[in-house]
Amino acid sequence: MSVLTLLSAAAMAQAAVPAVTGSWDTDFGIVRLAEDKQGSISGSYVTDDGRITGKIENGVIEGFWVESASDYACDTQKMGSRYWGRIRFELNSAGTGWTGIWSYCDYEYVEGAVWNGKRIK
Repeated sequence: MSVLTLLSAAAMAQAAVPAVTGSWDTDFGIVRLAEDKQGSISGSYVTDDGRITGKIENGVIEGFWVESASDYACDTQKMGSRYWGRIRFELNSAGTGWTGIWSYCDYEYVEGAVWNGKRIK
């Protein structure tokens, strides 16, 4: 393989649209996500001014949801709110959907607390 081919492949990889950037139809409405070059994820959704922050590694997003109100208030704040919890979204191999779970605060995930999504854009 030539050096030019390797450089071209590297340039195309850098120019590629990140795997999760876009809009997703989820169990909690439309979620808009963006991924930067370091794998940091940020996003938003309508429910209680929802925000998502986290990292993606090997097709798995781990991070937090944060809202302006929720059924449960945490003892500590995250991103200026006491209404937050953990998320874990596992992308399918095609990058068209995820199966996810969530929790309140920093508690363990509970059975039935699902947050699944399918790519729409």
